[in-house]
Amino acid sequence: MEQLRCVVIDDEKHSISILSDYIETNPNLTLVKTYVDPLVALSEISIKDKIDFIFLDIDMPDITGIELAKKLVNRARFIVFTTAFTKYAVEAFEVDASRYLVKPISKPKFIKTVWDILESETKKIEKSKQSGRKFFFVSIGDRGQRLKIKKSKILFFESEKNYINIVTEETKYMVYLTMKEVEKDFWGTLFYRVHRSFFVNAEKVEKVIGNTLKMGAYIVPMGNSYKDSFNEFLERKTLRSGR
Repeated sequence: MEQLRCVVIDDEKHSISILSDYIETNPNLTLVKTYVDPLVALSEISIKDKIDFIFLDIDMPDITGIELAKKLVNRARFIVFTTAFTKYAVEAFEVDASRYLVKPISKPKFIKTVWDILESETKKIEKSKQSGRKFFFVSIGDRGQRLKIKKSKILFFESEKNYINIVTEETKYMVYLTMKEVEKDFWGTLFYRVHRSFFVNAEKVEKVIGNTLKMGAYIVPMGNSYKDSFNEFLERKTLRSGR
């Protein structure tokens, strides 16, 4: 998973400092820029910056966060309002904001909000992909053969030198692909990169044992550099008692 690019806009430096810390201490997020002046933010932020999240205060001088969001809505994937007041909630959602965070914002609440937004987006993409393509073809052998593989049957992809092993419930196929090509095609689905050499179907994980995943007859390792996004997915899917 590529790092998600974030911008924070708030006229209070203390609030910027808090959110900046939350972003910079999360390996899946990267802080691109912060702004105390909303008009400077408006003049500088561009579609070319490829911003994923704008965390935007509402109650600011010169221009409100609501008005600013209307102008920035096409320059970022998601806009999340941050404010000490709940009275703006209706206006916030009228400008298609992804979420509304009320200050003071705790780190768990911040992280949960980010991943809730991403999970919702993932479900939309997955639904769209599933309706359009539940299977794909791969070239095998040297006689122009093409094999149909159902996505729902895949356990994981494993890289092996210049090839990828597509491991299914029944067998495995070696194809000439790179892991980057696989990740690009499966971005936004319930497939996760958990290791330099493994890209797994989260729906096929039967058990998590330490830093390994049991998937059918296979044990897949998780690498320290890759496991965070899967662990956050796992945390969201874990039932816990409220008692």
